[in-house]
Parts: sequence; C-alpha cells; structure tokens
Amino acid sequence: MQVNTLVLTQYRNGDKYNDFIGKYYHFPANTTKSYMSLFENLPIEFLYYEPIKQGKGEFYGYGRIEKSPFVDKNNEDYYFVEISDYKPFSVPVYYKNNEGEILEQKYNPNTYNYNNAVRRISKKFLDTVCLDGHILLNFESDAHLVNILGEQLIGSEKVGILELVKNSIDAAASYCRVRFEKLPKLLSIDSKQYVYNDLPGPVILIEDDGVGMSRETIENGWLRPASTIKTNVKFKLRKEKENAEKTGNFGAYKSVVNQLKKEHGGRIPLGEKGVGRFATNRLGRQLIIRTKTKESVDELVLRLNWDDFETEEGDRKNLNSVGVELTREPLSRDYGHKGSGTQIIIYGGRDNFEFDEEKIRDINKSILRLNSPNPNPNRKIANPPFFAYLECPQILDLEVKEVHTVFIPNFSLDASVNEEGILTNYFLKFNPPASVPLPTEEWRDFNYDLRMASLDYWKGENGKLLRKPECGSFYIHIDAWYRAKPWIDGPDQQEMKDYLSDYGGISIYRDNVIIFPAESGTKNDWLGLSQRNIKQGFRISYYNLIGNIELEQYENIDLIDKTNREGLIENQAYKDLAQLVIAIVQNILEVKYINKRDEYTNLTKGVVHDSKKLSDVTKTTSSIIDGISEHYSIESDPWKILEKLGNTVQERRAGLVNLSESIKNLKKSISLIEGVQERLTEQAGFGLAAAVSLHELNKIASNFYHGITNLIKTGNPNEFKLEDLQSTSESLKSELKRLSPLRTIRNEKKREFMIFQALNYAKEVFKAKIERNKIKLIVDIDKDIAVFARYSTLCQIFVNLFDNSIYWLSFIPVEKRIIKIKIDSINRLIVFADSGSGIDSAIRPYLFEAGYSMKIPPSGLGLYICKTYMNAMKGSIYETPNNSRITDISGAQFTIDFNHVPVTKEDEK
Repeated sequence: MQVNTLVLTQYRNGDKYNDFIGKYYHFPANTTKSYMSLFENLPIEFLYYEPIKQGKGEFYGYGRIEKSPFVDKNNEDYYFVEISDYKPFSVPVYYKNNEGEILEQKYNPNTYNYNNAVRRISKKFLDTVCLDGHILLNFESDAHLVNILGEQLIGSEKVGILELVKNSIDAAASYCRVRFEKLPKLLSIDSKQYVYNDLPGPVILIEDDGVGMSRETIENGWLRPASTIKTNVKFKLRKEKENAEKTGNFGAYKSVVNQLKKEHGGRIPLGEKGVGRFATNRLGRQLIIRTKTKESVDELVLRLNWDDFETEEGDRKNLNSVGVELTREPLSRDYGHKGSGTQIIIYGGRDNFEFDEEKIRDINKSILRLNSPNPNPNRKIANPPFFAYLECPQILDLEVKEVHTVFIPNFSLDASVNEEGILTNYFLKFNPPASVPLPTEEWRDFNYDLRMASLDYWKGENGKLLRKPECGSFYIHIDAWYRAKPWIDGPDQQEMKDYLSDYGGISIYRDNVIIFPAESGTKNDWLGLSQRNIKQGFRISYYNLIGNIELEQYENIDLIDKTNREGLIENQAYKDLAQLVIAIVQNILEVKYINKRDEYTNLTKGVVHDSKKLSDVTKTTSSIIDGISEHYSIESDPWKILEKLGNTVQERRAGLVNLSESIKNLKKSISLIEGVQERLTEQAGFGLAAAVSLHELNKIASNFYHGITNLIKTGNPNEFKLEDLQSTSESLKSELKRLSPLRTIRNEKKREFMIFQALNYAKEVFKAKIERNKIKLIVDIDKDIAVFARYSTLCQIFVNLFDNSIYWLSFIPVEKRIIKIKIDSINRLIVFADSGSGIDSAIRPYLFEAGYSMKIPPSGLGLYICKTYMNAMKGSIYETPNNSRITDISGAQFTIDFNHVPVTKEDEK
C-alpha cells in the first residue's frame, strides 16, 4: 500500500499557532487549498521538523495522521488536523549532514521547498531519519505484562527455544542455528571458543537466513503482543475454505493457498498466537536483535533490557512508557546469498534457573525432532528445505542423530486418511531382526472406513449415518518395537529403551514441523493406550512406538495450538483425530503386533496353551513310564536313561513309581485348570449375553420408575396407568426369563433338542435391537437339525453371532442391513451371514483366538467362546469357504458344522 509521507514544521516552544505537539497540528486557512491536497491521501506518516530560523533545525519526532483536517471553531481562518501514534526521537537529527548538505533536499530534490511548512518527502527519507533519530518505540499495556507473558505463555525453556526456531521457519529461512555459551554449570573452556565474550552469560543465539524484519514489522508485529500479522493468514484460509465447501469451488481455495505460500517463501506461517517473542523474556534478562531485509543496506538493531519493565511494589508503569531503542548499524555478519536474516541474542540469564547438561541435551533432541523424520510421500508440493541445529562448545559430544534411527523397527506402518475418515491405503511391514526365526511379512489394504470402529462416537445428526471428521485429512507413519531381547539388542539397547520411555508415542507435524511432541500426548494418554496396557499388559503402548502424523495447515485449520505451546486445544477436531488414530493403532497395528509376539513365543518356548493337549501329553507320558516298568531292563539299563533315579534296582523302581505318581498328580492339576477355564468361559459368555439384555432391562426399569413416580405425584391411580405399569412388569419378567437359560451351562445336563429352538431363543433376545436398527432377518430352513448337547451352549453361540452382526451392520445404510441364516439339514450345517463390511484381512488369521477384535472397545471373546463350545459338543465353527457362501450376501459368513455332534444320547456313546 502506498503511504503518504510528509514533513510538518513545528516549533517546540513559542509557536504562534495553537499547536499541541503529538496531538494536533494547526495551520491557517489562506494556505488551505495547497495544504488540503497534501492531507487527502490517508493514512499519512510524517516527521516533525523545527526550523533553524527560530529553533534548532532538528527533526525531533514521528507521527501518523488518519483523519481529515477540520475547521477551528474558535477561529474559522484556521484548521486543525489530529495527530496519532506520536513517537519522539531519543537523538534528534540535525537537518544537515557532516558535509553541510541539507538532508531533506538531498533525499527529496524534487519536492523540497524550505518556505512550505507542509511538504512531501520520500518514505526512504522518513525511515532514515527515524532510525538515525533512534526513534523510541513502545509496547502498550502494563509494563509487567511482558514478564507474565514470558512465564505463563511459554511452558518451559525448551518450548521457548523451539518457538524461536519456528519463527525462523515462518520467516522462510533455510536454516536456524541455536548456540549456547558461557553456561556456569558446564565445563569451563578457553574463552577464545566463545563468540560473545563481551556479554554476561548465559548467552543464547538464535540465527537464521529468513526474510528479516523492516522497521514496520518490528513496530507493528514484534513489539505488538498477539499481533494479527500471522493470524490474518489463518483467518483468510478458514474463510476461503468455508466458501469452497459451500460453493464446491476448491480450485479457488487451492489458488489462495498457493498464493499465500508464494508470499511466505513456500510455507504458510506456523505461528498463530503472536506471543512467541516472549520466549526471549523467559530465557534471559537482556536482548539484542540484529535483522536485515533483502532491500536494506544496513542492519536494524533493537536493544532491550527486560528489567526496564519491572516496577517497585505499589508503583505502576505503562507498557508504552518503556522506550525500546531501534537504530541502524553497519552489517555485523555475512548474510549470504539471500542477503537477509535475523539474529536474536539473549543474555544475562534468569534467577533460580540454570541450564545444565541434561537440559541442553534434551533441547538438542527436541531440535533434532523438529523436522518430520518421515514426511508425507504423497505431498504434491514439498516444503522448502529447513535445517535446525544446536551448538554448545562446552559439551563435546552432542548427538547429531537420534538413537532410534540405529534400530530397525519390528513393525513399520504407513497410512493415508482422507477428509471423510477413510483409510485410503495402508502398508504394514513386519521386519524381525536376524536373530528372530520368523520371516519378513507385508500387508496392504485400501478404502477402510476408520469410523466403523466406533459407531456411537461417529453417529451424525439430521439422519446422516456417519458424520465427517473435523480434523481433515492426514498421513501417519508408525514404527514399533518389542521392548525385549532379541527384538532390541546390542550395546545401545538400554539407551534405545530409555529413549522409548522418554520420547515414545506419536508426534504431530504441521507442514513438516512439529507442533505436538509425542511426550505431550503420552503424558495425557491422548489415545488411551496407557490405560488399555495397564488393564491388559499384552497390548501395545506409547513406549513401544515412534510415530508421526503429518498435517497440511490449509487442510487442518481447526487443529489449534495451545497458548502455552504444549499440545493442541482439545476441541472437536482434536478429538476426531484421536479417534481415527486409535482405530489405526488398535485395528491394524496392534492385531499383528500381538500375533507375531505370540507366534515367536510359541515357536521358541514350545508352550502348549490347550489344556486338552496338555492332558493328552500327561496321559502319553504315564503310559511310557508304565511301559518302562514292565518291559525295560531296569537292572542293566542299556540306554542309560535311569541313572538319575539311582544306582540300585530298588532305587530305580522307587524312582519310576514316584515319577508315575507325579505325572498322575499333574494330570489332576490340569483337570482342575480345565474346570476353571470352563467356568471362566461360561461366565464370560454369560456376561456377553447379559450385556445385550441389560440395555433392554435398563429401559424397562426406567419406564417403571417414571410410571411409579408419576402415580405418586398425581395421586390418581387411573386404569390406564395401572395397565401401563402391569405391561412394564411383564416385560421385565420376560427379559429376566430370557436370561435364565444362559446361567448354568457347566452344570446343565446334555439333552436332545432341535437347533431351531436355540436359534429362536437368540432371535427373541435381540428382537428389540433388530427392530430398532431396522435389520431385515431372513431364516432359510429346509428341515430342522436334531442334536444331543447342552442347550444353553448353542443359545450362547447364536447370541454371540447375532451380537457381532448387529454391531457391524450399524455402520452401513439402513436399507442394506440384512442377516440371513441358512439351515442345511442334509449336511447338518448352518450358515450365519450378514451384509456388513465383512471380515478384515488384518483380523482373519486370529478370528477365533481370545483377545483379538476389531470392535471398540475390543473384547475378543465372542468367537473364541463359540469355538470353545462347538469343540466341546464335537462340532466346529469356521469362516464359510467361498464356494459355500450365500451368494446374495457380501459381508461376514460363518459355518456352524454339526456333522460330528451326536443326535441322541446313544450316539454319544
């Protein structure tokens, strides 16, 4: 924007006009015509000049005019113009230079006329005089505010350093150098190794090659708390995106994004609070800023002592009363091929705070992690390269890379999620170390709706089935390790485990720069992984992971930094992002993570988990011992297998007897364990079934309570209300009756019954839920199947299958919800099918194992119980093969096989 710049002549003392310096400028009407044209183009920046004729011949201040002149009511022969933002010079500038040249004439040869009290000047001349005059710039507010902001808005010294580094990124820098010097708690070294020997320590340098700052940027941006220079960009983006969503014109929105990136060196500014500058207050008592723009030949220098903002107890000091000196100086360093950049030098330290080696190393690790370790490979336009590094001559062995980069992850996951919450593609790789006897494996999948993992959370309003996430699209990469040998091994194994403990989790990066460190999320358990791991220790947790989420600022506007810069504001967008990441970790990564660990354990330790197999082993062992006692030559012991039992025949026979008794006792112990396992399975099954009825019981009890309450309040036991209560009581009795067959499975005797009877029972249990979810139920039966078994076990099998189907059908459109059951009496098979999303490939190998589930929250018991009960009745359950599937149903299908299940009591014998 073109700015109108003027000189206003004004004596500081004894002027004949009614001028008020810094408030109003007074001029006669007979010059109005010529002067009025000079005041037409607002706003105006001007210099105050005192003529040499009756004054000192000095430029002594700066001001702005934002309103047109108005008539002096006391004397219509004169006009006033209002002055705003007046700033005096700390060193008034004489109107001539050392060579005797008139400065104003030198810079403005075409407009200079000494006789005009108001005259035009160039912007360059105005700026030069302001800087040579050491113009006094100031904040506005209570002076102590800046110290409060430094303490409260910058959560820690590390956060303060990172904020200043992020400012370099916003300034389109290609590098940022962070240097610590003269730290009292660290190693003493030769002072020649210090750059700033003349400054009291500790000294902190933040240097970059960004665009630098002009006088206007310093005054209107850096010195103005919470200025809107950066937030205006985000406000514009948000408005343009809203318009694009309304009109469908996303091409226009992308054009705005590209233009903003072009204006900011290829990046969209990260800052949005306008408080990062107060990090300098947190880090030291004094500050020097040296900055240069590409166009400038000089270096602007701002010096600031934060102690000037302190007040004695009871005193008050306005923020804008504290002058902050800005001047220009010759270049103090080489600004490189860009010809621009900024140096922030913080020194003098703070009371009750010292940098030690541990803190410096922690800051160094955070700087190393500032840039994403795994940028989004699908990013269409890469951000300009940026590199930040830390120097501290008092620490000789600062890390140059993070320890986890040395250890190949056991699992690596890459996934892209679109704005609808659809996992458009993922790639998961299992890469065991050479010492683990398992092969490398890879898994891929496409178009997986992550919202299906938690229906209640994603249910939309106004009839919409699933609402759209507010977090926008993102890319995620996760590396995972088992925290034990041989998965993590070698001389640095403990350092790696410590690193996972301190920094494990999933960080969030915006435009390739960290905004949410993993440790912040881990501390607050933002994904609920710690709580799950405490309850079930075999599950994955943050200390197994190093991951990064990649966001594009223009696509994820609603994810907003907290004011203290330690995490994100927990708004709806944040919660939606967390839910989508939870679904990825639990439903994709954790399933394989648990399975591969179990596979390795079974392979290397030879553990048998099936109690029936253990019982068979003990039975076989007992037979072998009996065979040795009867048929083997105990006395000569030709194969030397009895030496440990004794030297004499008597000792060896006694040893075999004891061994035989031990095996028999072991068999009894296993039998007891089997009994406990059966009871636990029975109770778990009853719990799952009871959960279905509890929902209905809760509604019935609530209706009954409200009915009684209303009856008491009104005191009118009319017939309608009493009938209503009687009906509610019958419903309660009916629901409790339905639960009764599931309570005593283990003690229930086997009996002959028809399968349809158990199926019909399960239908009644879910009748209300099927109707409420508008599911079409089809039962295709040619002839019923007779079995001899425990009736309640088959009831529970059907209950679990209904429960699973209803859960997954709730994620698809109402009109497509179907459960179809086909009873094949000839082959003694039942196919139980639904039209849901089908069985995810990630869970397929572990369908019938305990603890594996894609539901949120997962139980992983339903199909395990089905398999256990079917095995107990000598039947089986499995995923229906392709050639036996019900052709018009595309979802999950299970076959329940009764081929070997007895029909009568005699068959069992």
